[in-house]
Amino acid sequence: MNYARRTTTNPPILLHLLLFFAIFASRPLLAHYCSINREIDKISCPYRWQVMSKSRVYSDVNVPRPKEYWDYESLTVQWGDQDGYEVIQKVGRGKYSEVFEGKNVNNNERCVIKILKPVKKKKIKREIKILQNLCGGPNIIKLLDIVRDQHSKTPSLVFEFVNNTDFKILYPTLTDYDIRYYIYKLLKALDYCHSQGIMHRDVKPHNIMIDHELRKLRLIDWGLAEFYHPGKDYNVRVVPGNILKAS
Repeated sequence: MNYARRTTTNPPILLHLLLFFAIFASRPLLAHYCSINREIDKISCPYRWQVMSKSRVYSDVNVPRPKEYWDYESLTVQWGDQDGYEVIQKVGRGKYSEVFEGKNVNNNERCVIKILKPVKKKKIKREIKILQNLCGGPNIIKLLDIVRDQHSKTPSLVFEFVNNTDFKILYPTLTDYDIRYYIYKLLKALDYCHSQGIMHRDVKPHNIMIDHELRKLRLIDWGLAEFYHPGKDYNVRVVPGNILKAS
């Protein structure tokens, strides 16, 4: 289907709403336990209940796969040489990491270096395993290397570079055609990871990198992602300020 290009711009709220509904519509894998404690408290019921749902699509894709595919705790990480990369400038930070623009000193190619803060080893292994399993997927950030400082043992993940424009600046300039185009790109990434039995669990504008000149979109930050297993209890707590920003 071809869409006519428009030159009009959109208020930021329009793209945020479209992004929210697109993400909401793409969430077949949210088969989590949903607490109804508040409703129970209202009727003074002495019991607490939980309602469980199962994904309507891709629900059993991990069942026939070998355990090595999803058993990230058994992953043996092959650490690369950190000296092969040079930090250029800081570009962001999060709860679990600090992010820098860098370059490969061997070929001078630009990259992004995500230096991880102290967290449980299994969380690091989970992110690495998921990125390895999704490597080559449409519009998913590519993991290039896994390195560690020889002295401090601080781990870092090296990714492909995306010449991103801050969404607060970019979004108001997008046309209706641009919005549909990038929403489609995002949905392709989500559908692919879901088809591989993986949930991102932190989709928000901050984790969607867009190089508008190349019309390239990449879904990043898989630190909260999980392998989907029917019946597994997942943490669904959300920081109040992020309720409308993430999914």
